[in-house]
Parts: sequence; C-alpha cells; structure tokens
Amino acid sequence: MNFPSLEEVFVDDCGSLTTLFPSSVAKNLGKLRTLELKCCAELVEIVEKDDDAMEHGTTEMFEFPFLSLLHLYKLPLLSCFYPGKNHLVCPVLERLHVARCPHLELFTSEFHDSNIQVRSTSQPLFSIEKFVPTLKVLTLNEKSIISLSDEHFPQNLLCKLNDLWLYFEDHKSEKHSLPFDLFHKVPSLEHLRVRNCFGLKEIFPSQKLLVHDGVLARLKELFLLCLEELESIGLEQPWVKPYSEKLQILHLSKCPRLEQLVCCTVSFINLKEIVVTLCGRMEYLFKSSTATSLVQLEILVIQDCESTKEIVTEDASHKIVFGRLKTLRLHSLPRLVRFYSGNATLQFLCLEKATVAKCPNIKTFSEGVVNAPMLLGIQTSSREDSDLTFHNYLNTTIHRLFQKQISGLIDYVSASFLLRMDM
Repeated sequence: MNFPSLEEVFVDDCGSLTTLFPSSVAKNLGKLRTLELKCCAELVEIVEKDDDAMEHGTTEMFEFPFLSLLHLYKLPLLSCFYPGKNHLVCPVLERLHVARCPHLELFTSEFHDSNIQVRSTSQPLFSIEKFVPTLKVLTLNEKSIISLSDEHFPQNLLCKLNDLWLYFEDHKSEKHSLPFDLFHKVPSLEHLRVRNCFGLKEIFPSQKLLVHDGVLARLKELFLLCLEELESIGLEQPWVKPYSEKLQILHLSKCPRLEQLVCCTVSFINLKEIVVTLCGRMEYLFKSSTATSLVQLEILVIQDCESTKEIVTEDASHKIVFGRLKTLRLHSLPRLVRFYSGNATLQFLCLEKATVAKCPNIKTFSEGVVNAPMLLGIQTSSREDSDLTFHNYLNTTIHRLFQKQISGLIDYVSASFLLRMDM
C-alpha cells in the first residue's frame, strides 16, 4: 500500500497507535507537506522498523522533498522517527514544533557525537551535517537549547529563523534567565514566545552581560505564557531600551506573580498591541509617563486580572494621547476602579467603541477630562453584537453604568428581602 499523492497527515488522540507508517510507505511520501501528530499516548516511533535493514545494519534514508511543517505534541513514549540508523532529510522544512515529547531529541552532530554510543532506538530526529537551514518557526525544550547552544553546532543553522518558541517541560530544572547565548545563533528572530518555564523570575536581567550584545536586535513580538515564577519582565533596564523601543506586540498570560508591566518609565514608541490575561497580582499596567509613549498603540486588552485597580497610574503628565487606539477591552476585573487615576487629559482620537464588562467597581473612567470624539458607546458584554451604551461623555457613561448597576443590586436585595418576608 502506497500513498504517493498524500500531502497532509493529521493524527490526534489515537491512544492505541504505536507506529504510524511502515518503512515502505514512508519512503514513498514524496508529496507530503504537513505531518502533525498529537496526544497519542502509546506512539513509540513514527516509521515502523524494517527487519531486513535492521539485520544488515544499513542506514535508512527518509526524504520528504516538500515537507514544510512537522508538529509533534504530547507523545510521551516517542523516542525516534525510525528505530534504526537513519537520516531524515527535509530540504524545505520551515516549521518544526516538538513539545512534550520527553524522550525525543531534535538534533545531533556526527562530529560532536563521534565518541558517544547512541542507541538507534533513541536517535535524534536530525543530523546537523545533513540539515538544511530553512527553518523559520521552531519550538525548543531544555535539551534542544543546550544542544544548539553548544559551540560545535554551526552558527548558520538557524539563520532564517524568525519565530522561536521556548517550551520548557522539566519543573525540576529551574531556569533563572533566558538562553541569551542561543539567541546569538538566531540573528533574524522577530517573534519570541516563552511558555511553562519553571523558575524563571525575570526575562531581561538587571545586569547586562557581554553575551547580550547584538542579540534580539530585530525582536518585534514577545509572548510570555504560563510563567508561574515570573516577577519582572525587565523592559525598564537601560540596556534593554533598544529592544523595548522596537517592540510591536506584547502578550502576557498566566503570570501570577507579575505586578506591573514595567516599574518605571519606558518608551514603547512602536508598540501596537498589549494583551494581558490571568495575571492575578497585577495592580496596574504602567505609569502615565510610559502611557504617553504609546503613540502607535491600536489594541489594549486586560482580562481576568483580579488585583487590577487601574490601568494607568498617575505621575507627572499633562496630557496622554492614544492617537491610534481602536480596540479597548476591560473584562472580568473585579477590583478595577478607574482606567486612569490622574488629572491629565486623556485623548482617544480613533476609539469608536470600548468594552467594559464584569468590572463591578469601576465608578469613572478618569479623574480628569476624557476626549473621545469618535466614540459611539460602551459595550457591557463580550459579544460583538451587544448593544452600545453612551451618555455624551465617556466619564458620564461609566458613571451611569455604575449607578445602574447599584440600582439593580438594590432592587435585587429588596426583592429578595420581600420574598423572604412573604415566606
């Protein structure tokens, strides 16, 4: 049985699957472009062993000339592509994601491992000597980071990579800082995503090291996800200024110890999008002096942050202009009292509608003047088609919504009391 025209393979949650292809089939997948395997608890190998090849000790060649995406996720028993000596050749591979596959290694070097006996049943996916540096998107775990950081690995291996996921899986192996020595080998990196890194307390250290020079020069997007120990991003550090000024997208989610984005004034002159969710200790995002630099900001979303009392806290500013902000979403912020605590004038020149939902304690938007000439109203539900509420001014609208909420609460309590009296 052969599938010479097969282009895509997706396998998800096949609990009894131990191997995917016979060797003869795998060698005839000349048009395969996508291979995704997820959540297969018993999968040990992708290609089944060839008894004749194993008996003669020959090295099997598996070439996929059109494979551009290889995604392996949550395969706890997977230890190799093929359980024997082999070379996996993917000359146009652009996206390689391997996560939660604890027994599988990505890269090895024939030079570096020449004196190391490697079991064929646990052979890494790729040999560096035969790997074409075409990757643009890559997910790495601790083992892969250590391997790629080694001085024996070529500098140009990741020269085209622009999207890097760091997905650390071993909670016993604490990482106090990011692998900046690896970043030297990723000169084109624009998108950095850090997830599940146990022990990581800061992203950019307070003290600059020599290894930092020249790294992350093109960084545009930073995603920090599920970092339970993170206390500081470090964007306010003086040596980080060139990076913070180039940053365009910043996403934070499930960082329970993070109390603010930055602890002092930082210039975000190119930042277009800020999304913060499930950061339980975050009391505010930034000071007004930092907010004045957000001249390019288009999207601001704060959601499910139980300690957030205000978004912008006061310091010495006379006017804060959000000239391009089009999406403002404040959702499930039980302690939010206001957007801004100061008296400076706020200007939202492009804002047409805002969402303020499940924020029971917000009484006003700002203590000062709010100018939003394009505003059509405020949505009090996360549904896109929900009705808009507007009473001439943003501050007035927020105040009316708060009064309506209090009035509704009083009516509810009164009705409950009368009902109990009747009983």
